[in-house]
Amino acid sequence: MAQIVTIINFKGGVGKTTCSIEIAAALAKYYGRRTLLVDLDPQASATFYVMEQHHWKTWQETRGTTYHLFDQSESTLPIRNMIVKDVIDGPAAVFGFDLLPSHPDLVDVDLRLSDFVGHTILQRYLDEIRDEYDYIICDCPPNFNPVTKNSLCASDAYVVPTIPDFLSTYGIALLQRSVNKLFLPARTANQSTWIGPVLGGIILTRIKANVTLHTAYCKQVRADYPGHVFNHTISDSVLVASAPDYRMPISVKPQPKNHEVDLQEQFKALAGEFISRIRHVNTLKKQGTHTL
Repeated sequence: MAQIVTIINFKGGVGKTTCSIEIAAALAKYYGRRTLLVDLDPQASATFYVMEQHHWKTWQETRGTTYHLFDQSESTLPIRNMIVKDVIDGPAAVFGFDLLPSHPDLVDVDLRLSDFVGHTILQRYLDEIRDEYDYIICDCPPNFNPVTKNSLCASDAYVVPTIPDFLSTYGIALLQRSVNKLFLPARTANQSTWIGPVLGGIILTRIKANVTLHTAYCKQVRADYPGHVFNHTISDSVLVASAPDYRMPISVKPQPKNHEVDLQEQFKALAGEFISRIRHVNTLKKQGTHTL
């Protein structure tokens, strides 16, 4: 049964989509995990990272997108119909990496999902396919709208990518408070047991190794969130920005050039650590030992 993980940060430009894509692709290629990437951002950056626009146009017209999951007039559409199987194909195919693409009209969903009942729509859909994957990764927009809340309600864990600067790292505490308010603890005789998603980890991205301020912020985040920060980080590189041009994640690019090898190894190692951290989260939830 799939572990469902939301990738989230209220700050834009911190590497949410990059981490979502690269981890999902690496999980499939190097670790043999069946992985579904669910693009919940109206900008559809994750979708166009691996899918040609002309292919997407035909797909959204004939098969559907994440927007159609929330559109009540299309509520009878099966979720399996919308999933692009093995989205990276051709000579460099990555088997086991599927995509549920997004649509710009997803931004309008907020107006129709105003109560908590509306926050369980995605969960009901993902429950239908959960046994078909090892991981379902949800790439969310940089806000706390109803679609993001849907993702969190469906998830076992959430992972927070952040760059080492004040605004990005300051927002981690705000994000945690928002999640805490969304999910009330289930009261028992002796304790308050957390029923929402668990913080699966914080990923430090766009690291500039020779910048003193970056080093200081990385150290501070590890001190503020002991045990929650991924050991592996992602370096700042123009390669990340150019990867979508080729519809090929860096983590699975065949025959990488010399300057791409280090970054590819970073994403591969990050995916491996992702497995161990989410496994730990799953253990805590099964044991019922994660409490507020």
